[in-house]
Amino acid sequence: MPITPDAESEQLRRAHRLHAALIADVDRFRLRQQADGAVTDPGPADEKALTGIRDLAAAWYTEHGFDAQAAALDADVRDWLAAGLAAVPDFTRTRDALAAPDDGADFLFVAPLRNTNGVDVGQRLEAWYGRREEPDCFPELQRDHPHPKNNSQCVRVLSGSAGITEGNCLVFFPENVAAPAKPPVQPYAMFLFSKFRRIHETYALPGAEAVLEPDSIPRASSGMSPYDCYQARSVWGYLHDSAHYQGPWPFDEHISLKMNWFVGVLEEIKVDAKTVVACADEDIAHAEAVIDMILLERIFRYPLEPDAVRLFDSGTGVFLYSWFREAGAITGGADGLLRLDRAAAIAALRDYVAVIEALEQEVSTEEEYRVRAKALVRRHLAEGEGKDRYRFTGDQRVLLRAQPALAALPPLRFGIGAW
Repeated sequence: MPITPDAESEQLRRAHRLHAALIADVDRFRLRQQADGAVTDPGPADEKALTGIRDLAAAWYTEHGFDAQAAALDADVRDWLAAGLAAVPDFTRTRDALAAPDDGADFLFVAPLRNTNGVDVGQRLEAWYGRREEPDCFPELQRDHPHPKNNSQCVRVLSGSAGITEGNCLVFFPENVAAPAKPPVQPYAMFLFSKFRRIHETYALPGAEAVLEPDSIPRASSGMSPYDCYQARSVWGYLHDSAHYQGPWPFDEHISLKMNWFVGVLEEIKVDAKTVVACADEDIAHAEAVIDMILLERIFRYPLEPDAVRLFDSGTGVFLYSWFREAGAITGGADGLLRLDRAAAIAALRDYVAVIEALEQEVSTEEEYRVRAKALVRRHLAEGEGKDRYRFTGDQRVLLRAQPALAALPPLRFGIGAW
């Protein structure tokens, strides 16, 4: 829920203070790190810098009642210093000391972590400060769509080091923290949805404009206020995650199966398709915007990644494009552009859900599921060369029209408290 103006002002003051000292020091330190987190040719200056970062963070933790985080960070830094900063860091204790914050509560996290879709992907030290902010539309959504296994948090980033505030990283999971083993359970899963609006309007909309006739571009998700966009993206995230746990093959009971590349492609599209169908059929907050976000992001942003033929999410977008082409939801238009029939796209997603749910009822073993999934995926994603998961066909290459221009843009940077 939105917090009071006084609490908002206090948290922004904290964000500015953290940015000026702790976060600035972390940004300097991470320049000394390799992709695996080890420091290049470490010396006394590096040890002094890391110790100073620890002391600043621990002081903040102690001041605000996070004593367990202070102790964990101190222990992990001491062990890293003892092993030598040329060693790959292990911040298991720091990872496990963080608890999911209450709605409206602020938090700080400092540790080396792997960011996805950041500017310099790797396992470098990060410090970031945020607030859990569940949208005010959630009580009704959760009443109508209960999700007992939900462990995710919608988060607004208030300040952070480069790996968090530069680029398109939208997730923070405990398994991203530098540690030799994954946690036995996932106690938190934070989604940095305050960053989404600028990402969506910078990449997904131009991606669609390069492919579709202007009057057929879904636009309900463009031009939204920052908070409305945050709410809509949070609704998408909640319904998407909830759908993973439905049906005869729920994600948490068949993790290894659902992590199979071919099964995963079908799964990700299925849960988004079910989200679209729910938004089309029910009275859900921001439903039209959620539908258009999904269409634009899946088809017109995800395939634009430079290494799309090896990326899971990119594959889902290319598959969905061809599914729509086959269903007549995307057709030829004028001047080399295509037309998206939004109603036909929703109908095609409804059909997709029926196909996948029928498959899930028909298979009786995980191996049979994998075989059937690969056969279905290969109908729309041609086999790639070498380590490539697939290749773009001549028709699918239309999705790449905006790639050169968008790749030339500087990375997005999110300032203090920015949406």
